[in-house]
Amino acid sequence: GVITPHEMVEELQSGFTVPSDDDFDGVDVTYINGTTWAEETVKCRTPDNPTPVKIENYKLDGVLNQDHAYQIGMRRLMKYLQQRVTFQTTTELDALCYNTGDRIVLTDDIPGNNTIFCLVEAMTTAGGVTTFTVTEPLDWSFENPRALIRYQDGSASGLMVASRVGDFQLSVPHLSEFDDPMKVDLSSATIEPIRLVFCGSMRHVYDAIVEEIAPQSDGTCQVTAKEYLESFYQYDDATYPGDAA
Repeated sequence: GVITPHEMVEELQSGFTVPSDDDFDGVDVTYINGTTWAEETVKCRTPDNPTPVKIENYKLDGVLNQDHAYQIGMRRLMKYLQQRVTFQTTTELDALCYNTGDRIVLTDDIPGNNTIFCLVEAMTTAGGVTTFTVTEPLDWSFENPRALIRYQDGSASGLMVASRVGDFQLSVPHLSEFDDPMKVDLSSATIEPIRLVFCGSMRHVYDAIVEEIAPQSDGTCQVTAKEYLESFYQYDDATYPGDAA
């Protein structure tokens, strides 16, 4: 999904947590072996730190495989070591499209970030190319322009190469999602319009994982999310290497 300034009733805020001696630098995962039905522990370590100082003891239910337990433990460890940025903002009801653990894209409107947010007024498709007409003038001086769509169900497209049609028009390769009436419906003025994020290839948007959605007494929703990095999941296909320590 995508949360842009159009959905925010408060500015996007970010905070950075510096590494400290209180951070876990190792994880021990306890699980039930599906063959022996005995409780076992896998030790999750990074190659450069086989003897960590502070180890989390994590009990994992519902997993019976040693490699799977190791992969989950390494996800936790990678987040302890690398996940430093937290984002917070407030929306109206838009945040209720998402659940804890969902991956989302957050954007801001800081000048100089080479990012433009607009609403889609019209779209046409011909020859495998879809042209969007938007509400804001597009800056074609952005390096290698890209576009990101926030569909009406709250989900998001991937980053697409954008081609110039006019000051308020751009074209992208047609996606099958554009034909889904649950995602794209321009026939009714009562439905929230599609959002389009226009940016350069070195985009200034933030990949994040929803940590909490807290409805407020005034009808808004406070959203807390933590940064998403692909490196969190680098051990998802790994085999348990044995006890390093």
